[in-house]
Amino acid sequence: MSETILSVKDLKVNYGGIEAVKGISFDVPKGSVVTLIGANGAGKSTTLKAIAGLVKPASGSISFKGESITGKDPSLIVSKGIVLVPEGRRVFARMSVDENLRMGANIIKDRAQIKQDLERVYDIFPRLRERMKQQAGTLSGGEQQMLALGRALMTNGSLLMLDEPSMGLAPIIVEEIFKIIRQINESGTSILLIEQNAFLALTTASHAYVLETGKITMQGKSSDLLADKRVKDAYLGA
Repeated sequence: MSETILSVKDLKVNYGGIEAVKGISFDVPKGSVVTLIGANGAGKSTTLKAIAGLVKPASGSISFKGESITGKDPSLIVSKGIVLVPEGRRVFARMSVDENLRMGANIIKDRAQIKQDLERVYDIFPRLRERMKQQAGTLSGGEQQMLALGRALMTNGSLLMLDEPSMGLAPIIVEEIFKIIRQINESGTSILLIEQNAFLALTTASHAYVLETGKITMQGKSSDLLADKRVKDAYLGA
């Protein structure tokens, strides 16, 4: 049994009077890629926001490396090693690529470490190195997604949470982004992935959970869910 890095138990999250997440439980084993799939409004993004401390759970528990982080401050959660790459990329448009990346390192005090991490990010994303001095707002959608991933890597976290990394990107760029996501995982970073493209999500992750209106309705090895008729009919369009 591999060690669990993140454990979510009976998590409930309310938005106004609506129960968006209705008592879900799941684990992310250390070094793995786990995906949550489901339709829009199923509660996937809300779950990531609750883990990141951006919304407060109504009840339930979230523990990271054996320590409770339920309802803790987002900056504390980042300092523990959890980093969220939000839907829509959210790069600092008027800042250069290099400045954006350095923003990701603002919790790291060791300058030599920052320099080393910057080199690592530029090695993973050669295109960002070429555009180092360019304003982030002038990059293509795919390059902005690379920048958002690179900025997240600069925090040196051990769990990367990705919210819809393929959204709005051309298929060839999506392929490139997912190749990099697998590479990041192979270097030892655990990944919790939300991805509208269920086929892509299931072929990238080792384990998957299906979320429907705030509840987990199916779970298992990704390969088993890929072959499951219900998943095929609902999410894979044949």
